[in-house]
Amino acid sequence: MKQFKRIKFNDLPEKIRSCLQNTAKEADNICNQASAVQKTKIDGKISFIYTQSAPMDILSDFEKAQSVCFISRYEHLPIFEGPSIFIHRGKFFLENIGSLRQILNEYRPIIQNQTDSVYYTKIHKFCREKLMNADPSKGLSITVEHEKDGDITSKFTKILDERNKSLKIILKNCEFGYIYNGILQHSDHQYTKRFLNEYNSGKINHIFIKHAFVLGYVKDYLLCHYKIINQLTFPKLGPI
Repeated sequence: MKQFKRIKFNDLPEKIRSCLQNTAKEADNICNQASAVQKTKIDGKISFIYTQSAPMDILSDFEKAQSVCFISRYEHLPIFEGPSIFIHRGKFFLENIGSLRQILNEYRPIIQNQTDSVYYTKIHKFCREKLMNADPSKGLSITVEHEKDGDITSKFTKILDERNKSLKIILKNCEFGYIYNGILQHSDHQYTKRFLNEYNSGKINHIFIKHAFVLGYVKDYLLCHYKIINQLTFPKLGPI
């Protein structure tokens, strides 16, 4: 029989509530900095027009693989729903730490591994090049059409650039290098002393919570890139 019970936030001791609130504020501050560069807005429906008249496939073999990998990963990126806490022998623990670790791991190729084809700057470059190409005879050209304003490709490209900048701000103000290289994916000894201290003190729980929270914004900032690439990606996931 389990020797613990789940605890609602309002039933937690003031010290723990305060720590969780401070963690949320730290995450909010990072996300607010990232959101501040989002200046360009588009109201109304848009559509993408794909044109290609060059004597080649729409996408190169590398781009085909890149698009499939990005779409299949993006569609299954998990979103953190908040901490679940239980009490055991008078102490409070994070019940869903396993889910937190999984969430953090799922985003690694997109935000940390710069050699991966789905790394966010490579995905941005892929989309931007197609949007900036006004000559379909040289390769795939993507035009963005607004329901009322017509061709808004330049404006949409500016939105993508701002979203890419927001991602850079998030990553600059986070410690994913420590999380991936010192804890989750690797055990780099330069982080061992810090990890042992934060693991034993319980601070690592708050670091996981903070970083898992901001990953929801990472997924949101890549939504436009996903919409562009999704129309080009075949095959789709097959049935069982």
